[in-house]
Amino acid sequence: MMSTQNPKTHVPNVFAMGMALKQMYELGRKDFDCENFSGLKLSCCKLTAISLTSSDLRDSDLDLTDLSGADLRGANLERSTMSFANLTNANLSDANLRGVNLGGADLSGAILRGACLQDANLRGANLSNAHLEFADLQGADLTGANFYGCNLSYTNLENVNLTEVNLDGANFPQENT
Repeated sequence: MMSTQNPKTHVPNVFAMGMALKQMYELGRKDFDCENFSGLKLSCCKLTAISLTSSDLRDSDLDLTDLSGADLRGANLERSTMSFANLTNANLSDANLRGVNLGGADLSGAILRGACLQDANLRGANLSNAHLEFADLQGADLTGANFYGCNLSYTNLENVNLTEVNLDGANFPQENT
């Protein structure tokens, strides 16, 4: 027998959740640490200097969102889409960015120390002067990305696509001899 329940009643309304977050932010709230925003739909918004430390943002849509200066330390952004997002000077230390789409995003000056970017899409992203010490980029697509002046000390670059990547002035780890 087929259920007559509306399946949407069991799924959180991710659009309403996104609008509520945006409204609270616009009213002056900037601290959303340790919140569950999994599946959030909130593209094309301005959320500068927002704090989402240790928040769950898995599978979120944050395309074209301005998160410049945001505090995303330890946030879980696995499988999220953040294409063409503004993440300049954002702190993403120890964040889970596994499988995230950051194509065309601006991460200049961002702090990604210890971040997991395995299998991430960073095609055409700007990471100039970013800090990626101890980050894991294994399997990431960096085609056409700008890593000018980037600190890549102790970064895992195993199986990454470095086609047409700008590595001028980038700092790489020194091998022990």
